[in-house]
Amino acid sequence: MKTRKGFTLLELMIVVVIIGVLALIAVPALLNAVEQSRESAVLGNVSAAASTISSRLAVSQPVDDEVIALLNDSADNPWGGDDAFAFGADCSEQGIVGIVDNGEGGYVITGCGRDGDELIRKTVLPPQPID
Repeated sequence: MKTRKGFTLLELMIVVVIIGVLALIAVPALLNAVEQSRESAVLGNVSAAASTISSRLAVSQPVDDEVIALLNDSADNPWGGDDAFAFGADCSEQGIVGIVDNGEGGYVITGCGRDGDELIRKTVLPPQPID
């Protein structure tokens, strides 16, 4: 009697089904990881803007277009937009960090996620004199 080597069609079909089920489970998890990494990048950009603006306010330097240009040189929009930082930006562009003067010498920094949702908002106030 001859011994046959190899897999039957049924065994191959079972393996294909198992691989398909694993792919159905893994793909959404991987897509969610990409989204979370983009949101984390926006949170990092907001922190960078807050730190930069706080430092400028501490030494009485203006927060102007030059600061925005420096911030844009140092970070990218995680969704691939033109800029990561902008004055007066609302969340109409995903991944943008909007910087707005709050009228009290400080700034409100807003980080925008996908579909225009606001991820985080920070307010940076100028240092108060010590009495």
